[in-house]
Amino acid sequence: MQKQTHCQDLVLIGGGHSHLVLLQQWAKRPLPGVRLTLVSPQVQSPYSPMVPGLIAGHYSHSDIHIDLPRLCRAAGARFIHACAHNIDPLENRVSLLGRPDLAFDFLSLAVGASPCHDIPGSELAVPVKPIGQFYRYWEQLKQQIQRKHQPLKLGIIGGGAGGCELAMAIACALEEPLYSGRVELHLVQSGRKIPADFPLLARRLAAREMSRLKIHAHSNWRVTEITSRGIYSDEGRFIALDKAMLCTESSAPPWLAQSGLAIDQHGFVQVDDYLRSISHPHIFAAGDVAATSAPQPKSSQAAQQQGPTLFHNVRAALQDTPLKAYRPRPSRLQRLSCGGQHAIATFSGLAAVSALFWHAKDSADRRFVDQINHLPLSRFVRSGDACAQNLVRENALGNGTLGVDLFDQALARLAQPTPKKASEETAIERARSIALTAATSALELPSDKLLVQHTEQLCAPVQDPWLFGRLAAQHSLSHLFAVQAEPFSAQALVTLPTQLPNASPALASRDLQLILDGAARELNQYDCALTGGQLLEGPAAQMGLTLNGSGDRASLAARNSVRAGDCLILTKPLGNGALFAAQAQGKAHARWLQQALDTMLQSNLTAANIFVRNGVRTMASVHRTGLLGQILEMLHWHPQPLDGIVKPAEVSTLGVSVLTDALPFLTGATYCAEHAVLSDLHQHNARSYKAVKNPGFWQEKPHLPMLVDPQICGGLLGAVPAEHAEQCISALHAAGWRHAAVIGVVDTLTTENDAHAQTSAQPIYLANGSDWKKRTANRAAVVL
Repeated sequence: MQKQTHCQDLVLIGGGHSHLVLLQQWAKRPLPGVRLTLVSPQVQSPYSPMVPGLIAGHYSHSDIHIDLPRLCRAAGARFIHACAHNIDPLENRVSLLGRPDLAFDFLSLAVGASPCHDIPGSELAVPVKPIGQFYRYWEQLKQQIQRKHQPLKLGIIGGGAGGCELAMAIACALEEPLYSGRVELHLVQSGRKIPADFPLLARRLAAREMSRLKIHAHSNWRVTEITSRGIYSDEGRFIALDKAMLCTESSAPPWLAQSGLAIDQHGFVQVDDYLRSISHPHIFAAGDVAATSAPQPKSSQAAQQQGPTLFHNVRAALQDTPLKAYRPRPSRLQRLSCGGQHAIATFSGLAAVSALFWHAKDSADRRFVDQINHLPLSRFVRSGDACAQNLVRENALGNGTLGVDLFDQALARLAQPTPKKASEETAIERARSIALTAATSALELPSDKLLVQHTEQLCAPVQDPWLFGRLAAQHSLSHLFAVQAEPFSAQALVTLPTQLPNASPALASRDLQLILDGAARELNQYDCALTGGQLLEGPAAQMGLTLNGSGDRASLAARNSVRAGDCLILTKPLGNGALFAAQAQGKAHARWLQQALDTMLQSNLTAANIFVRNGVRTMASVHRTGLLGQILEMLHWHPQPLDGIVKPAEVSTLGVSVLTDALPFLTGATYCAEHAVLSDLHQHNARSYKAVKNPGFWQEKPHLPMLVDPQICGGLLGAVPAEHAEQCISALHAAGWRHAAVIGVVDTLTTENDAHAQTSAQPIYLANGSDWKKRTANRAAVVL
């Protein structure tokens, strides 16, 4: 029987090949009682053996990349998009750039390596790793070569298998410029063997292929200096180059030297036969970053081989059972891609070149990537269920004083905002100081100010607790910014899942601290203090925020004064509700979600100030009701009153033409709409369609369900006088709101002057075309 583990945090740093294998096997055999977290600076991990094919043009970007957030969901793991830059093995904490430390009980490193930068002037060369950065550089270089017909000399420093494959891939992609002589390509190797570690016959075949591709190969050419004009050798030779690329021996991340872990003379983590750090047995390392007792070439093949052993030994360490020694399996079969769809294969000294070898390698590589990218999400197991059942119920977070104590302890660790006004204490500052002293208090405000309160509850759309705290704060703050109120204090109600890992007080404390840290980071930017709150347990992670703000009495009284002829401006693209629904179904690309998150974290305060400067009549944050629901709220329109009776005060005489061609959408949102991947709230919000005058129009447009897509941290929707609309859009674009657009025009409903006619008239008309200037100039032409 499987030994029961205690509730523990296992953290994986880096999306290297060893961790890909570990996560793949963890998805099939999860370990109850362990919370698994992957930290990576990339949301997609490239499969190294396929990179030459990507450069040559045989693969698309998505063909060779593994979606790390999706893999984590299949494995029941959390994904945190961050860059580690230090480890404290004594305090069991990982330092992450730009965010709080992450605690762990066991740690595994597979952060890879980068080309060595020991050569003087290496900062002038482009390193091949990390591959993502190199590929962006390569795409720009390729476009430059195609656009500018100027001579160009390229050089690759490093003649190992990776350097040779890269050179032949580049030569394949630049076939015409190389054959015409407009581009020169040089491959430089310090040793006499090209490629290194290959038998003689294979090297001869490689030399023949490189000669055919017009690659100038230089052996016994040790680079001693890289300059802007070219490279120098130790014998004083010189090769003129315009661009140099580094594909030399790997070097370890420099921050490992300050980590306190035992490292070798090259900076790699020294591990024993079980892939454990020889100085800290609760820390593992695999792949390029590990220095094993039996040295072997650093390659993707070696990292993959270590994956199953790493998986076994991490589980064994968590369960306190015997570990298994790693024994490298040397392969006598070697393959070298030759740019085109053929490869050199060598076995026991024999070698041959054929398209069959490339297709066999292609099939194996695609199978590995597809198996990982298409792990069924049905195997997603809440790894804490079993342990949660074994916990004593008096440890429940919502009972007794445990939840209160955890919240107070986490709150005490938060950094409080520094008041912006240090000269004289105003009434608003006195109210803030009162709020800091008690959860319940009376707030004294100046006579020209009103207290503005807003409460918002948000279920966690992401697995990263710190990022969730930031999103929850921005989502709530947007409502105060929309009414031009200044936030000064907040109360939080945090709900953590009843399943482990959060049923454990120690792990719950870690999660709570990260959530509050994320929220406080956003609140503190606006001198808004998080003053208190409560911790509960429930079926899912949630955060409710009650914000207190002060608003100008005159500004608040003038709200909702939208008039015919006004232009409706939307600042952020639509569709994040559908994208999160697609993520839950395993149908969203990681890059879609990352772009959506970047947009969601944009503060709406800047946009609100721009709206105010351009005479905005009313503005609101697009939230769970979607765009159409927000427009109806602006118009005071109630398509379905709760009591079934429409009162005269509830009737609006205004309507809106929505310019469907002008609507901005997040990348991937229209794909979700076309494939009916929609949020759970979509059906509820679809009631707004009853206010549409021409419903047949949106039924013919597959992407228009995004009109009622619920938004988290959505953009502001503002009604601006037509004469200020163009200036407002220009200001928003200049401030970084590149998706801002006029998406509608307000007009008067053409109905009879009786209540029945007004209640039956639809206030929204979906129109083709985005020429809002013509519509505001001739509003009578708009059919409503």
